[in-house]
Amino acid sequence: MPSSSDIPWHLGIHDAHCHPTDTPTTLSLIPSLQTTTLTIMSTRFEDQPLVASTASQHPTTTIPSFGHHPWFSYLLYDSSSPHLCSLTSSPAELKKAHYTHVLHSAPSDDFLALLPAPTELSTVLDELRERLQRFPNALVGEIGMDRGFRLPLLEEPVTAPGATPLRKEGQRLSDYRVTIEHQKTVFEAQLRVAGELGRAVSVHGVGCHGAVFEVMRGLWKGRERQVERWRERRRRRRKVAEGEYEFLPDMAESDFEDDEDGEDGDGEKMQEKETRSRVESSRSYTPQPFPPRLCLHSFSAPLQQLEQWLKPPSPTTRYPSDVFFSFSTTINASPVRGHLSKVEELIKRVPENAVLVESDLHTAGPEIDKALAEAVRFVCRVRGWGMEDGVRRLARNWRRFVYGDEEGGM
Repeated sequence: MPSSSDIPWHLGIHDAHCHPTDTPTTLSLIPSLQTTTLTIMSTRFEDQPLVASTASQHPTTTIPSFGHHPWFSYLLYDSSSPHLCSLTSSPAELKKAHYTHVLHSAPSDDFLALLPAPTELSTVLDELRERLQRFPNALVGEIGMDRGFRLPLLEEPVTAPGATPLRKEGQRLSDYRVTIEHQKTVFEAQLRVAGELGRAVSVHGVGCHGAVFEVMRGLWKGRERQVERWRERRRRRRKVAEGEYEFLPDMAESDFEDDEDGEDGDGEKMQEKETRSRVESSRSYTPQPFPPRLCLHSFSAPLQQLEQWLKPPSPTTRYPSDVFFSFSTTINASPVRGHLSKVEELIKRVPENAVLVESDLHTAGPEIDKALAEAVRFVCRVRGWGMEDGVRRLARNWRRFVYGDEEGGM
């Protein structure tokens, strides 16, 4: 394994997205990691309690995240859906009606017989709330949408309550896909719980970056944050002494922005002012239908889709959630995937206070340290940051993503 002696681990390096509970035999290695904090994702029924127990055993080095991944969204049924709410029939008929509705093509009787009985979405949301309340720093994740996912071909029935059909190594995939509409229903329901409890969210989006944005924009609509352009603030300014001014009380002094033409400093100063305003509001949180912060993990969308997240809805409004983008060298910036130049351009365009690093690994141990070291080197090289400066920036960004405050911590 390459040396990581150039990495200033003592400054704090945080993995924004990983799955070590997928390999439970490696969890005992967590205390030996050089990585400061693991933000551990849940994906399905079985790993929610394992993520919770891991966080309880390692409270200073892990942040738990709870939620249902889009790959497992087909296992949840929405009892309020019109095609189900009129059913008063047997569980077998409910099962058939559900899978017929949420899959692109109706499953054959043989395939249907192998699928587990679906679980009511409201039950899953109640469990999500309970776990988030039990862990005050917990996130919601990994949730999202995936247009390319296909159900695995099953060889035997899945009958245990809450059991999840998992794809085994070398197992073939079926032709069955989950409709985007159903994925959207499950995704949006979990986003609303995150907004209700003021938790950050880690988002999976594959083949549907535009659809993920449209879900968020729908939740944000009508709740955009008002800002004041510099020229309006200047209009309200009144000189009271040499070099001193006061402002007529149209808007709060913190709710202004610099003009795009740079009348009042550069973009970095503008970012600092916006961050201060958001941190102040996070200290008195009011439940919303959207999360206060979200991270688009392993982000690899086209540049034009990055721009839709960054472009304000209007000159005097901003979207009300802080959006972060995490990068790794194991997924979206892996040299073997041929994505390096594309991801480099994305990293250059993402605001410096919104960049995170992740491993997305399914094991604990030295592999995570290696992956994080490579991700930090990659991001610092692309952004032109010195190593210590870059690590400090990434640590501040991670704290703001998880806690809503650069000073947050356990």
